[in-house]
Amino acid sequence: MNMLRTALPRLLLALTGVGGLAAAAGARADSHVSVGVSLGIPLPHGYAEVEVGREHYYYHRGVFYRPGAHGYYVVRAPRGAIIRELPPYYSRVYIGGGIFYRYGDVYYQSCPGGYVVVDPPTTVVVNSAPATVVTAAPAASAVAPGKGDDYQSVWVGEVEYQFKDGQFFKRTPEGLVWTPAPQGAITKTLPGDARSVWYQDVEYFECDEVYFRKTPDGYKVVDAPWKK
Repeated sequence: MNMLRTALPRLLLALTGVGGLAAAAGARADSHVSVGVSLGIPLPHGYAEVEVGREHYYYHRGVFYRPGAHGYYVVRAPRGAIIRELPPYYSRVYIGGGIFYRYGDVYYQSCPGGYVVVDPPTTVVVNSAPATVVTAAPAASAVAPGKGDDYQSVWVGEVEYQFKDGQFFKRTPEGLVWTPAPQGAITKTLPGDARSVWYQDVEYFECDEVYFRKTPDGYKVVDAPWKK
């Protein structure tokens, strides 16, 4: 047992050294399954840590975060950030013989280890049918976080939340802050990749361990009854 206690710190140190070499080589994304990092301030379930140079970010479902005074704030996607998987419902874009991947106003290209955030092309051709030529959206660095029209306003009592792709946010003077799904919140729509879950002849919908139940007013955030 004493030998194990002695060897474990050495093993952790070795693994940390390997991670340091990877970070020095460029951007890095490490997946996690916990729901919080430090000081009891939560992050979305299944977030990933991303390093761009000396800057440290957290990433989840196409959104990048940085820590702040009141939680983790939505920030512009940093150029050069590498993620392992593309966010849900991205668009494939062709231009100049190259392939881009677009989610919102953020563009990615494939690279070793995943997909890297790049500057948007000037003109893009989207693989819709029929194919159309459109002008690219402004660069992500020029778009204020939390100002997009795809956020849905949701009220729980006197508290307003912003809802997008299964995630809830609060507006602050500094920008949007991620928050755990509030019980009782009713949304107009479900995330596109929500999955159906049946329990005792009742259908629920799950996305990132948040559960919804259809009501006459919309989709209500509820506790999973089988977890009570």
